[in-house]
This record gives sequence, structure tokens and C-alpha cells, in this order.
Amino acid sequence: MKKVILISLIFVSTYSNGQDSDIANTVLDSLYSQAIQGRFDLVLVGGPIFFEQNEITRRIDSPFGHFLFLNENELIQESLDRKRTINAIRTTHKIISHDTIDVNFGTVEVTAKRQIHFHKGLRFKKANFAISCGGTNGYQPDFRFVLNNSTGIWELLTNRYLNEINKADNRH
Repeated sequence: MKKVILISLIFVSTYSNGQDSDIANTVLDSLYSQAIQGRFDLVLVGGPIFFEQNEITRRIDSPFGHFLFLNENELIQESLDRKRTINAIRTTHKIISHDTIDVNFGTVEVTAKRQIHFHKGLRFKKANFAISCGGTNGYQPDFRFVLNNSTGIWELLTNRYLNEINKADNRH
């Protein structure tokens, strides 16, 4: 009985962790790049825009002009230097199926202060990371990419930010 449970646990863990390995890193890099470039609302903003660095954004951070991809320590230092809360954008993806991938964006507020406090020893900086809520409308992807099986090209099916710009134009 223990062998059956152990084998089933190994199968479930390799199946659930194997999702990302089905999609090549170059494909994910390309989809992230398309999604970041598809954020028309960010293109119009002046000044630097901070992105929280993760495994994928670390590989693609070079081609973007005023987008800064910073790790956790760099975000804390940026907040300390500016003496205020900064907003960073967190990018993630969700593999829906072998031919559908969603790329989503969220906001992380980073507030850092210089102060003496105790946490696993004496510390001189304190930082709080607040993550925004996704809303109450259920899961709605920011960008949905679908693989066209006949051409082998990933096509953009949904761009939530483009749809919001169109909604704003129709209100005026």
C-alpha cells in the first residue's frame, strides 16, 4: 500500500511540475516580451517603470527602455532612495493547456524605511511588500496566447489593457 501511495505521489508531482517543461523557455520569453510591449498604458507613462524581477524577466530585461527590472533588494533600495512607496509590476504566467498560455500582471507596493528592529537579529532596514487583489470578477487573463496548430505561431487572443482603452474611448 505504501508503494502505491509513493508511486502516485511521484506521478502527481512530476505531472504538476512538468507543465512548465512542456513550453520552451524561448516561447515563454517571447510571450512575456509581447505582453510587456502590449501594455499601451505603460508606454504613455513618463519616467521609469519598475518590474519585479523573476526567472523569465531576468532573461528578457535588456530590450526595454524605461522599464527597470529590479530584484527584491533593488526594489527596497529604490524605495529607500526615493523615501516613499514605489509600485512595481509583477509578471506571471499560467499554462491553461498545451496550446494556451496566459500572461498576467499585478502590482506590488514596496515600502522601505531605515529603522532599527529585531528580526532574526538586529536589522537596520524594514520593508513591506503589499500585493494587489485581482478583483471580484473571477479569473480574467491580462493576455491570452493561443497556439495556431496549422502555422505553429502563438497568436494573441486577448489583451485586457487594449480592451480597457477601447472602453474608455467609447465613454467619451
